[in-house]
Amino acid sequence: MLMTIPKTTLVRISVVMLILLMTACNRNNLQVTGMDSMEFYANHLHLLEEGNALVIDGRTREMYEGGHLQHAINIDADDENLYDLLSQHADEPLIVVYCTTNRRTGKIVETLSMFYQGEVIYIDDGIRGWQQNGLPLSGFTGL
Repeated sequence: MLMTIPKTTLVRISVVMLILLMTACNRNNLQVTGMDSMEFYANHLHLLEEGNALVIDGRTREMYEGGHLQHAINIDADDENLYDLLSQHADEPLIVVYCTTNRRTGKIVETLSMFYQGEVIYIDDGIRGWQQNGLPLSGFTGL
């Protein structure tokens, strides 16, 4: 009997494997940590409020405008100039990344691993988890 694996599960598995590989290789001293939205909110929200982290929403402009984390900037992971857009932030000591399902987050982390030497935190349940947990959004009009 053949087992069918949902596409979202495959995306999540591939992102986790990618991040584990990058962490093992530790190229450019990149430190990658994943956590869910509740853990981030409880333990690291102060970093955003104090301006001590760059927050990247990797979704499309339209999705970003529908609601995003406070202080987040929008860099679409599918933009053909992703490397150039991210490299403008190479001096940031901490970058927080999220999207909807981690596909875009994986692309951003993979691109950052080419040059970035700081710490990356990715929110593994993304904006959906953030919203499902009732956490505050800026510009929220519904997902």
